[in-house]
Amino acid sequence: MPEPRFRLPEVPVLARRLRSLTGVDEKLLDEVPSERPRYTAMGGVVLGTATIATFSMLVGLSEALGSFSILLFVPALIWGVFILNLDRWLITSATSTAWAKRASLLVPRLLVAACFGVVIAEPLVLRVFEPAIEQHIRDQRDQQLRDLTSVLLRCNPEPDADAAARAAAEQAECAGHRMNLLANHATVSRELDALRNEAEGLRKSIKDDTDEQARRDAVASGECVGTAGPGLSGKAGRGPECLAREGEAQDFRRTHPIAERAARLAGLEKQITGLDSTLTDAQKNYRELREAEVQRQVAAEAAHQGAIGLLERLRALDELTSANGFLVAATWFIRGFLILVDCLPVLVKLLGGTTRYEQLLELRVTSKYKVFQQRVRTDEIREVSALENEQHELRNRADTRRARSDAERRSAAAQMRAELDDEVVQLAARLKRANAFDEPPAVPRREGVNGRQPHAMT
Repeated sequence: MPEPRFRLPEVPVLARRLRSLTGVDEKLLDEVPSERPRYTAMGGVVLGTATIATFSMLVGLSEALGSFSILLFVPALIWGVFILNLDRWLITSATSTAWAKRASLLVPRLLVAACFGVVIAEPLVLRVFEPAIEQHIRDQRDQQLRDLTSVLLRCNPEPDADAAARAAAEQAECAGHRMNLLANHATVSRELDALRNEAEGLRKSIKDDTDEQARRDAVASGECVGTAGPGLSGKAGRGPECLAREGEAQDFRRTHPIAERAARLAGLEKQITGLDSTLTDAQKNYRELREAEVQRQVAAEAAHQGAIGLLERLRALDELTSANGFLVAATWFIRGFLILVDCLPVLVKLLGGTTRYEQLLELRVTSKYKVFQQRVRTDEIREVSALENEQHELRNRADTRRARSDAERRSAAAQMRAELDDEVVQLAARLKRANAFDEPPAVPRREGVNGRQPHAMT
C-alpha cells in the first residue's frame, strides 16, 4: 500500500483536551487542520471561565460561612463543572453557517451567559472591596455595641437619679432593656422611709409633751410661789390651788412618759444610721451590678454578631457605594468586566464568524440527515410491502376456505338429489305393481338425508 503524500502532524494531548471542551470532532477537524488553533483557543476560553466560576463560588461560600474550609472545594468544583458544561453547550449548539440563524441561536445564549455572569461576578466584586467592606461592618458593629450600652444605662438609672432620668427610663424604647436590680435597694429604702417617718412622729410627740410638761410645771411653780397671772390665784403657799396644779403636772408626767419615747427614738435613730449605711452600700452595689449586667449583655450581643456573612457584605457594599460616586463606577466597571469574561465563549463564537469546520459539519449533518431520511423511507417501504404480502396471503387463505365450503355444500346437495331420484323410482315401481293386483299401494315411511322427511313431490 503506498504511503500517503500528506501526513497530519501529531496533535498534543493538552490541545486535544482543550478542543474537546468545545465539542469539536477531531476526525472532521483533520480535514481542515488550520482550524485547530482557533478551537484550541476557544477551549482555553471555556476552561478559563469555568476556573473563574469555581474561584467565585469558593469565595462566595467562604464569605457566606464566615470562614474557609477545605470542604468548600467540593461544591465549588461542582459549580465549575456545571459552568464548563453550560459554556460547552452554549458554543456547540449554534453551528449554523447562515448568519441570521446563527445570530438567532447565539443571542439568547449570550443572555443566559450574562445572567450567570452576574451571579459569578458578585462574589469576586466583594473580594476586591473586602478590606473596606469589613472595616465598615466592624465600625457598624462597634457603634451597635455603644448604642446598646447607652440604652441600658439610660433605661436603668441610679436610685438617686432625678425625675427627668426616671421619666426617660419609662419610655417605650426601654421596654426590653430594663434590669431587675433595684429590689434590695427598694426594700431598704422603704424600710428607711418608714423608720424616718416614725422617728419624726416621735420627735414631734416628745417635743409637744415636753413643752406641755414644762408649761404645767411652770404653772404649778407660779401658783405655789404666788405669781400673779392668767389662771393663777396669786396666793403664795402650798394651798389647794398649788397642790392641784402640782397634781396636774404629775398626772401629765405619769400619763405621757417622755423617757420611754426618747429611748425608742434613740433606737430608731440608731437603726436609721445603720440603714443609711446599708442603703449607701446597696447603691454602690447597684452600680457594680448594673455595670456587670451591661457588660454581660454587650458581650452577648457581640457574640451574637458572629462572623461577617454574605448578606452583611452585600449591604455594606451598597452603603459604601451609595455615598461615593467613584466607588459606584469602579464597582460596576469590575462587574461588567467579570460578566464580559463569563460571556467570552459565546462572544468568541459569535464574533469569530463561520469557520471551514462548521461548513464541513453542516455539510455532514445535512448528508447524514438525507441518508437517514432515505433509510427511514426504505424501512417504511419494506415494512409496508411485508404487511401487504401478509394481507394478500390472508385473503387467499380466506378465499380457499370459502371455495372448499361451497364445494362441500354443492356435493351434499347433489347427493340429496340422487337419493330423492332413487326413492321416486322405487315408488313408481310399487305403484305399477299395485295397479296390477288392484290393491291400493301402501306408502312406506321414508326418511330423508340426515333423518329429515323428504320434500313432497308434485
